[in-house]
Amino acid sequence: MDEEENEESTSPARRSLQKSSEDVFEEEPIGSLSTGVSSYQIKPTLQNKFKELPVKEIIRNVVAAMLTGMAYDPDRAKNWSMLISNEVNEKVRDLQMKRYKHIVQVIIGEMKGAGVKSAVRCVWDSDVDGYTSDIFINDTIFCVTTVFAIYLY
Repeated sequence: MDEEENEESTSPARRSLQKSSEDVFEEEPIGSLSTGVSSYQIKPTLQNKFKELPVKEIIRNVVAAMLTGMAYDPDRAKNWSMLISNEVNEKVRDLQMKRYKHIVQVIIGEMKGAGVKSAVRCVWDSDVDGYTSDIFINDTIFCVTTVFAIYLY
């Protein structure tokens, strides 16, 4: 068998194994652009950063639709908080914030004039993580809804 015939009978897998080291280093690395620059991005672009206003609008619309005209009822408050958090969660998910996970917290209480104090502490990257909150108040109910957005590296 001559050399030309031997090359034709060699399988494609064997030919790929026979590449020289020069051929391997000339190939573009996986995940790179045609310019040779890595396309892996650690932080979100300005367009993909968490945007508070659309999320605040979602919160305001969902809570107003659920609680406007309602009177406080402790038995129904648990159900309201679950319904509000689920609906806000779904609508925020529909915004398709790439690589963000979000947490929705809903607090519903009775308006009795006693006042409420609340605090949240966490460790996060203030450049990319964020939150937004909105408060709904009527004659008998207060509702504080907060959405936290955490960027996944």
